[in-house]
Amino acid sequence: MIKFKASKIVIPVDFSKTSIKAIKHAAFIAKVNKGELILLNVQKKNDLIDIILPAFKLKDMSVVTDFLSEKLETLAGEIRKEFGVKVTSLVSLGHITSEIVAVADEHKADLIVMGTHGGDSKSSVLLGSNAYRVIAKTHCPVLTVRDNTPNIGYKNIILPIDSTSHTRQKVVPTLMFAEKFASKIHILGILAPGEENEKHKLEVVLGQIEKMATKHKLVADSLIVTTEDSSAKILKYAAKNKADLISIMSDQNGGVSKILGQFAHHIINDSKIPVLTFKPVHHNDTASFSVGGMW
Repeated sequence: MIKFKASKIVIPVDFSKTSIKAIKHAAFIAKVNKGELILLNVQKKNDLIDIILPAFKLKDMSVVTDFLSEKLETLAGEIRKEFGVKVTSLVSLGHITSEIVAVADEHKADLIVMGTHGGDSKSSVLLGSNAYRVIAKTHCPVLTVRDNTPNIGYKNIILPIDSTSHTRQKVVPTLMFAEKFASKIHILGILAPGEENEKHKLEVVLGQIEKMATKHKLVADSLIVTTEDSSAKILKYAAKNKADLISIMSDQNGGVSKILGQFAHHIINDSKIPVLTFKPVHHNDTASFSVGGMW
């Protein structure tokens, strides 16, 4: 069973507006969960040697890393003062995605919070194309944030559920997350064309989730739709409910969910609100729909 906690949160930082917004979201989560932050700046070693050092006529990389460390620590101090949480700053050299995942593993992080420029941006810097790579490689949940996210808070959470048991693995951790913020859960049951005979089973599952939400002292509602474009339907449903967060499963190893597998990339790219992505735990029985279990 996947669970959620936020004792340690890693945030990759490139000092852009997007990464600053990600830090604010992470700090808010850490404050509510009494957790701590690790601000991580990753520099490509080859870029330092081949571009930065020659450009500034520097002979030692320590000049650059010291400057970045000081800049990151200044930012850490501002976050400590504003949110009252423990913050550690760290500068690392290496492959960006690999370093983020390695640091998260080393520090046993519960969550990675990353900025992403989304599909409407031509940028591919640190927090653009690498966000999805991190999601694919890390073992912990990843929260992706856009710089134009209007608010910091999670009053309304969208929980998409399709006709496979695989997608239901995110239910418990999403409810655990929501409980900390007294969020309302909007459960969107999704059927693909031709799956209409699965509607009753899906209704049973959505009813179970609503009861689970009640046990977590949360308000929940549900709706079932049939659609060929699940990502578009979810984003539209999120806008209608003025949602602050969408909770999905990653499509690690190809996934097994017919609806909520390959669409993860589209949701993360196209969503204007934060997306919380969980890595599935694969079981032999996750390839087909079943009532009960998998919570």
